[in-house]
Amino acid sequence: MVFSAIYKPTTLFSLKSSNATNSGAKSLFLPSPYAIKMAILNQAITVGGELGKLSFKKSKEFGYVRDAQIGYNLPVGTNFCVNNSFVKILKLNEDKRSRKQKEEGVLFEPGFTQTVAFREYVYISNEIEIIFEVIDESAANFLKRYLHKINYFGKKGCFFQFIKYLDVPSEPNVIQFSADNLRQGVIEEYDDFDSTVLFDNVNNFSEKSTKRAKKIMSLPLVSVGSSKSFSNYKITK
Repeated sequence: MVFSAIYKPTTLFSLKSSNATNSGAKSLFLPSPYAIKMAILNQAITVGGELGKLSFKKSKEFGYVRDAQIGYNLPVGTNFCVNNSFVKILKLNEDKRSRKQKEEGVLFEPGFTQTVAFREYVYISNEIEIIFEVIDESAANFLKRYLHKINYFGKKGCFFQFIKYLDVPSEPNVIQFSADNLRQGVIEEYDDFDSTVLFDNVNNFSEKSTKRAKKIMSLPLVSVGSSKSFSNYKITK
């Protein structure tokens, strides 16, 4: 079963790749499937009170989120203007003594130091359509219960306004990269939930590590202008 949700970006978007360092982080152009699914889980827990159902080891509700296949349709003419910025951040100030104390289990207060980091913030001029392929109507109904309540993707403050659902979605024009289907555009690596991931693997309060599936996606973007402070891209087809 396939449906889609349309969102309007209302602020600049920023979501660094999971491979980026803290001091130098380029932004993805779109919310990754991993970020979208985490946003759904956040709403299901904070608004829907679904923590008990989601945390159950064989939770079908968690499976609805994990197993959803996510695609994108970007309207022709949409501009993606990437602003290059240097911002102040706080960096954990660990010296040799504090690291040794940490290894020995001794409590310490390393403190923080101000430093400068590179960040990108993306202006998206048009609505984006996020396409969901799920196993059945029950999965679609569960996702629709919370998708319209999401108001940001990526960093907090990167706001999106839900517009509407479409039961007959557009064809995705962001496709998985393949050497057999080359086209002009921009290639980016996006994270998704691994097919074996459990709730504990994505729970921030769990000691278990997460499991990410990597997808190389081809976006139909063409560069139409740039300078030292920005790069502008456009969807041409």
